Amino acid sequence: VSSSRHRSHNMDSSSEQLGGGSINEKQRTLGYGANNAYNNEVEENWDPSNHLSHLLHSIAGLDRYPSYLSRYDESDMTAIENALEQTLNDVKQQKERVLQRRNGIRELVENYNNALINPSTTHDDDQAPSDSNDVLQISSLLPPKSWSQLKSVLSDEAFQVLYASIISSSKSTKQNIPTLYDVINGKFAVQLDPALLQDWMSQECFDVYSFPLLNKDFCTRLRRTIIELSKLGESSQYCSLLLGRRPVDFDTVRLNWISDMLLHCFILPISRHLFATTEKLLSDDDASYDINNNKTKSILNWRQGYVAGYSANPQGGANAATRHRLVPHSDDSEVTLNCCLGEDDFEGGSVQFYGLRGTPDEGKLLGEIERPDVGKAIIHAGRHLHAVTDVTAGNRYALIVWTRSWGMRRLTCPCCYLNRRIDTRCICDKRWN
Repeated sequence: VSSSRHRSHNMDSSSEQLGGGSINEKQRTLGYGANNAYNNEVEENWDPSNHLSHLLHSIAGLDRYPSYLSRYDESDMTAIENALEQTLNDVKQQKERVLQRRNGIRELVENYNNALINPSTTHDDDQAPSDSNDVLQISSLLPPKSWSQLKSVLSDEAFQVLYASIISSSKSTKQNIPTLYDVINGKFAVQLDPALLQDWMSQECFDVYSFPLLNKDFCTRLRRTIIELSKLGESSQYCSLLLGRRPVDFDTVRLNWISDMLLHCFILPISRHLFATTEKLLSDDDASYDINNNKTKSILNWRQGYVAGYSANPQGGANAATRHRLVPHSDDSEVTLNCCLGEDDFEGGSVQFYGLRGTPDEGKLLGEIERPDVGKAIIHAGRHLHAVTDVTAGNRYALIVWTRSWGMRRLTCPCCYLNRRIDTRCICDKRWN
C-alpha cells in the first residue's frame, strides 16, 4: 500500500519511463478475494491524506450528515481539512500544467503546419460554417466537408452502412439529407439500420464486436502525422511537453473532429443496439426510470480520442510508442472503440479480453484478437477487462475513443460503477441512510 496517496500524482518529467506495460506507478496486486496482499498490512490510524478510503468516508459524511465534523476532535478535523486542501492543490497544479501543455502544443501544431509542403486542400461545395480554430488544424488531416470526402476517411463498408442508414432515416421522416457537418457535430441523431449492422459486424467474444471502420490510407496519414508531431515534440523547444511519451490526445492536437465523427456516426448509434441494457445506455429520445422511480436518460455525452503506440523498441517521441504491452485493465469509459492504425509489419500486440468487472467471468480469458487488420475496429464495454500482449517486432498504433454517460454515473459511486452495481445500497442513491 502506498505510503502517500498524493506522491504518485506529482511525478516530474524525469520519471516518465519507456517500455513495459503498466498503467501507472502505483503498486498493483493480482488475484481476488480475501487472500490479496492488502490484507497483509493493517493500518488503523485515521489518515485521509494518505488513504483515499478515509477521504471518501469524510466527503460522504459531509454530504449526508448535518454537523458531521462534531464527531471528530480538532486534530481529526484538521486532518480532513489538510487532505481536502492537498486535493484542491493537486487539482490547481494539474490544471496549470495541462493548460500550459495545451498552449505549447498549439504552437507546435502551427509550426508543423507551416512546415508541410502542401498546406492547402480542395473541398467540395458543401461547406461547413467557419471555425475560428481552423488555422490550428493539421493541414494534412482537415475534416471532410462533404459526404464524398468522407469516403477517404472510412472503409467502403462503414461508409455504405452510415450513408444508407441516413438516407433511409431521412426518407422515413420526410426530412432532407443532413449535411455531414451536422452529423459529425451531433445535430442529427444517426440511427444505423440493424440489418446492415448484422452483415457488417462480427462478434469476437461476449460483448466484444469488430468491423472494418477506417480507410487504410487515412490510417497511414493519421499514424504518420502523430509520429511526426511526436518527433517535433522531442526538440529542445518542445521537449517539456512530453508529446511522444504520453498517448497523443486528438483534442490537444486539434483533431477533435475525428472523435466527434466516431462518436456521433458510429459509437453512439451502435451502443443503442449493443450496450443499451448491459451498460444502462439509452438514446436521446428514449426514457426509463431508475430504482427510485425517477425518469432518467443515460446517453453517451462525453468522449476522448487519442492514439496509443506500442513497440518492440519503445522510443517515446522518436516513434510515438511508449510501451511494449499493456497489462489487464478496464477503461474509465462506458463504451470503448479501438481501431488498429498499423504499421503493416508489426508482430504480436494481440488484444485479450478477460470478462466484465462485477460478473462471474471477471478475470477469465474469454477471447483474443490476434494482430487486427489496419482499419479494423473493436467496440466493447469500457469495464470489460482487456490487455495488449507484447509487440515482438515493429510498431503497433491504435486509435482509441473513450465515451462516458454522466447521466448513468450520477446514480453510482466510483466503486459501485467499477463493479457494475446500481441499486439502493450505493451511498450516491437517494435512499441511502
